[in-house]
Amino acid sequence: MRLSRFLLLGLVLTSLSACVWLRLLELKNQLSNFDENFTTEASDHFTLVFKNPVLINDDFVTLAKLQPTIKESTPTGSRWIQAFHKIDGKGKIQPGIEFFFTLDFDQDDRLTRWDFSKLFMTMVPAQFFEDSIRSLAKGKVDEANHRFKVDPKDRAKISVKPPTLQQIKEAMGEPVEKTKEDGKNVYVYRFLVDSPWIDPDHQDRRITNVSLYFDPKTDELTRMGGRFIGLKININLVKD
Repeated sequence: MRLSRFLLLGLVLTSLSACVWLRLLELKNQLSNFDENFTTEASDHFTLVFKNPVLINDDFVTLAKLQPTIKESTPTGSRWIQAFHKIDGKGKIQPGIEFFFTLDFDQDDRLTRWDFSKLFMTMVPAQFFEDSIRSLAKGKVDEANHRFKVDPKDRAKISVKPPTLQQIKEAMGEPVEKTKEDGKNVYVYRFLVDSPWIDPDHQDRRITNVSLYFDPKTDELTRMGGRFIGLKININLVKD
């Protein structure tokens, strides 16, 4: 089984200041020398460590158009936590089914660590996730529209066993919706973005829908897609 990725940073950057845009370009350039600028830690979580940090905490607010769930001080700076709570079709939170983005900043407010919690990694195998991040160095910058994306032809390919429907349901429970698309069984999970403030013009970011596509013959995950507070991720798992 080949796990191939198409990861799109779906950040609409037309209104960004020059400073934020330049920091994003610098980050993209760092990815070309990944091992010099980053390390990773993988268990049931996945952590990206920034050796030469360039993004700052205000960039998170600018890009995500919201404030994180929690802000707290640490001995080396600060920690911001963004929570996503699973909800049912009526918008009721399902206790205990949630995932988190945890961002650590140094004393100069620069992003040094980004951790993706266990439930998120249930949907995105860690080995694939690292290779996907590495491959962002092949992305193209559309300066006219201030967008950055990775062309599908440049997507990374690695050999890992994809999650099964049973594994997903054990971790995430029942979906809010079941449909079919292109011969695949589609399970849609819905999450409430836990934030004390969301930009009035971006209230659609309060809800995150994650669509998981399964092969009806094998029950293996073939695709995952969702938008996470401005970060749009699409993953395709295809056989050779």
